[in-house]
Amino acid sequence: MQLKIEKSKFKEYSLDKISEALQVGLSNNYKAVEISIVDCPNLRDWGCPSEGISGNQKIIDVGGEPYMHDPKFIGAEFDYEEISKMIGSEKSYALGAGSGAMSCLEGHCGELVINENLITSESKSIIARVGANKECIAEKYTARKHGGLGNVFYTDGVRGKVIKIKIKGRSGEQDSLPQAMRKALSDNLKIEGNDHLALAGVFRILKGKIKSHVQPDYADIKHEYYDPEQMKCVKDFLQFYEPVGPELQGYSVLWTGDPTGGALNLRESGEHTHFHSYTKKNIAGHYHFDVTPDEIEYEGYFNTAEEVCRVNNIYKELSNKK
Repeated sequence: MQLKIEKSKFKEYSLDKISEALQVGLSNNYKAVEISIVDCPNLRDWGCPSEGISGNQKIIDVGGEPYMHDPKFIGAEFDYEEISKMIGSEKSYALGAGSGAMSCLEGHCGELVINENLITSESKSIIARVGANKECIAEKYTARKHGGLGNVFYTDGVRGKVIKIKIKGRSGEQDSLPQAMRKALSDNLKIEGNDHLALAGVFRILKGKIKSHVQPDYADIKHEYYDPEQMKCVKDFLQFYEPVGPELQGYSVLWTGDPTGGALNLRESGEHTHFHSYTKKNIAGHYHFDVTPDEIEYEGYFNTAEEVCRVNNIYKELSNKK
């Protein structure tokens, strides 16, 4: 597939201002919140294939729902290592969330946890797929391809200053950590116009449980669920799992909005987060939100992204054809 890449810069906010905004905003949603700026610990201690998440920080937003669910496009795949070369991030630590590449999964669908060192060729990526009895199967995944959509954070993989979050107990209604972070940033940085920012990183769910999903194989979806006119899914078709956890590790890419005012058609949710268990087998997938507000406990490390690269904006292409 021919790759088409558009780029835009995010507004630069200091880590001090970002951490202050997160402290204030998240305190409205959680019982105990501690946001600090720290030297990044060695993330290899968390099973990552790189020590840090600093240097040449960029995110990509690839494809979209039409590539995944429109019969004309199902089976589309992207090589995120090839993309890294096109955006000046060929020597990087890549983390994030995407769909699995069916050609690498014997035709199966799946949720891909991207956790890959493109400098040393160390692979810690995980794929989650739905088994014959609707159980979750989580396996190692060493290909550098993902399916029709994905969100990846590229850095030089070095240790630097990062934002540390420590959160215990939820008191508010926003049950998704990345969405709570987006709201905290938007509200407390008083973002106007296109002055948006992005964060990405790794976090752990130390206590409590969450809701998750894994996309089933297309052959197992027995109803029409995608509207090509709206270019979006309009009915549930996913395999949900609840409750899941604790001892989960999430890889999240989030942004407060489109710095071009909408021209890039970034993922509508404004975030993409996949996870795997760091203690048990066959637990992985797409993170939705916590389901045990009193028990939930998070700890993690995040950094900013300076640039977003939009890869194959399928929404623009389809709109232009109408």
